[in-house]
Amino acid sequence: MKRVTVFGVAAILLLMGCAGTHPDRLEVPASDEFTLYARGLSTDQLVEEEADAAATLNARNELATAIEAHIKSKTKRAREQIGVGEDAELNSQFSSAMIQTVNQSLNFSTLYKAHTTVWDKKVNGFRAEVIYKVNIGPINQKLMENIKQRQNLYERFRTTQLFEDLEKDIEISKNP
Repeated sequence: MKRVTVFGVAAILLLMGCAGTHPDRLEVPASDEFTLYARGLSTDQLVEEEADAAATLNARNELATAIEAHIKSKTKRAREQIGVGEDAELNSQFSSAMIQTVNQSLNFSTLYKAHTTVWDKKVNGFRAEVIYKVNIGPINQKLMENIKQRQNLYERFRTTQLFEDLEKDIEISKNP
């Protein structure tokens, strides 16, 4: 009797686990020190191409958020070390460099994987799903270039340990 109960409980847990996962969904790889990934999903009731375009846009928006988080984590120490928060002009330049880097970095994003767009009866529309990726090396390089374009910020920034760390990160990402 105990044996039947154990097998019964195991079978129920297995079924519950399978019910929680969506077999048709693309699995997003974990981002690492070299690459960021983002998934975009969309449905459209009339036009298949609109669902495709919206899924791509959603994935790239997710990438933009991930890139911004990456840059903020990289540059938090620099802000503290060079006192950007105390100087309105440098703070403005730094924010501009960061925004420009995010926008330019999206140009490096590429399609990693895509599902064929299908008609989904549940939503009564076309369902599109994509995963985009972006390499971190060009992001770090663009951030460095954008900072160098702002001479005052560059002069203060290059005296920080973070400047050396970014240069190392760029070199490592070129030769992973």
